[in-house]
Amino acid sequence: MSESLHSVMEEFNDNPIGSMRKAAAYFEENPIIWIDPWDKKQEEIARVGLRGVFYLPAREREIRLRMLQAIEAIRETFGDKLQWIVLEGGKVKTYKPTPLAVESLLDQFKGEFGVYMGSSEPENAEGLQDFQAYFFCQQYFGPNIPVMDAFEFHVPLSWSIIHADQGGFTGISSKLANILQPDWATAGFALTIIMGHLNPEPKTTLYPLLQKYPGLDCGDIITDTNQYPDGMGAVNWLTWVSDKLLQRIGGREAARKNLREQPGSEQVKVAELDWGLLFQAGILPGLGDNGEPGTLPAYQAVARTLKPLRAPNARGFAKSPEALETDDDDRGNREKRAWVARFD
Repeated sequence: MSESLHSVMEEFNDNPIGSMRKAAAYFEENPIIWIDPWDKKQEEIARVGLRGVFYLPAREREIRLRMLQAIEAIRETFGDKLQWIVLEGGKVKTYKPTPLAVESLLDQFKGEFGVYMGSSEPENAEGLQDFQAYFFCQQYFGPNIPVMDAFEFHVPLSWSIIHADQGGFTGISSKLANILQPDWATAGFALTIIMGHLNPEPKTTLYPLLQKYPGLDCGDIITDTNQYPDGMGAVNWLTWVSDKLLQRIGGREAARKNLREQPGSEQVKVAELDWGLLFQAGILPGLGDNGEPGTLPAYQAVARTLKPLRAPNARGFAKSPEALETDDDDRGNREKRAWVARFD
């Protein structure tokens, strides 16, 4: 019997430690394909991997400096995998393992600003990447107009396994969190999507996968940032929350107390940071299966603890094929909001 993505993910759910290397190899060798209904061309649009996302309130120089410091941390960690780099509004250039001119960039970019890096050949920079990291800073209009900036990175599961002794995915995620000190952030399993624009039609290809496996995150920080000026989105295996947000639910101790009251909380580890808390939902990241009652109980415990902090406009990545075909925006928005609340 030939392997399928679903069979590999089911095996991982049953035996994550024993099947991790097999799953990692399958994820890398079998990207998710979208077939254009008109010309029947096949396009690789996504791959299962590991993703970290970090959201920070926009402030001109201070936040941008942290973003560039995080880029340097990425370069030190897996710079040998990178092939191209783009500065906001610029052209794709061959990646060079030399530090960025931080002060010059801070002086040059006063409006929107981003740095984008990936592991494909430069001519395929808008395609699917095995490794990628980028940030996007919006134009800052002052404290009376709250907007968010964001940082995102992706690595294959195999990389984390190989580099486990050096901290792997957990290590680089935590390092970035301490550099960035975000309002909130998450890290865990996710769908890595192409760097270029992804139309609604291929997005619907990913909808059933996201519906079945709640541990899979998916999104695009460039469009997602506008959803979070007043709260956070869905949790993941690792979820960081700042003291600024935790104060809304009574602070650190109140959050811990609320967590202890949730089923599944015994699987959650909480770490104290200088600027907030880190919630780790289990020993390993999970995929889960919405066909199984009580799937990912530790994720559910964290989600219910932090639910009061959720942004009212938080929405998921994809709507169903039915909502797209009928052009039913109300249904599509309900589906996207339901996905963010999937651990409730």
